[in-house]
Amino acid sequence: MIRVLPDVLSAAELQAVRELLPRVGFGDGRVTNPGSTVKHNLQAPQEDPANARIAQLVRDALFRCAELRTFAQPRTMARTTVVRYEPGMDYGWHVDEALFPSQPPIRSDLSCTIFLNDPSEYDGGALTIQLGAQELSYKLDPGSAILYPSTTIHRVTPVTRGVRIAAITWLHSWIADSNRRELLVQLDEARALIARGAAGETERQRVQVLLESLRTNLFRMWSDT
Repeated sequence: MIRVLPDVLSAAELQAVRELLPRVGFGDGRVTNPGSTVKHNLQAPQEDPANARIAQLVRDALFRCAELRTFAQPRTMARTTVVRYEPGMDYGWHVDEALFPSQPPIRSDLSCTIFLNDPSEYDGGALTIQLGAQELSYKLDPGSAILYPSTTIHRVTPVTRGVRIAAITWLHSWIADSNRRELLVQLDEARALIARGAAGETERQRVQVLLESLRTNLFRMWSDT
């Protein structure tokens, strides 16, 4: 399941990020994946002071986001890194690492990209995710984020004009199974609709659909065939 989170960063936080970005000392992105033949981008060192400040702003904003807490059930978040794509740079089809060698180790259940500059400032550079036979592409407004399962095959298409800047991180969820996380998301949505009265016909129908979905999928999960 893919979830777009609009306006994760506030206007003040986004302005602070813009002021910090010129001070970031970018290096070869392959430093964290030296064996890769598909990674062609620039990446901020974790110890870079400007990157560390941006990482803290992004981390605080993500954990403040109620939709992220509901959707991801985050247990731990990896350290955020700022990445930069200049003309000719891309990141070919790949799957993110399953386990990050931190202390304690972090399992990547969900990947997260936070867009930091306006999509009008560059051509190409779309985050493209394979979903079965489909390819879904995303170029979001600055300050918005996208969450997607770390198991998905994805890429960043070549930048042909301008510069693409984003922050990336990964989340270790309390609920490892994505199907179970989805059930909790549906349960929270139904609970919220009921709590505010579900007065309209559309809202009542939505509650009914959510409850039917929960029952059917729980039966499917628990049934012994």
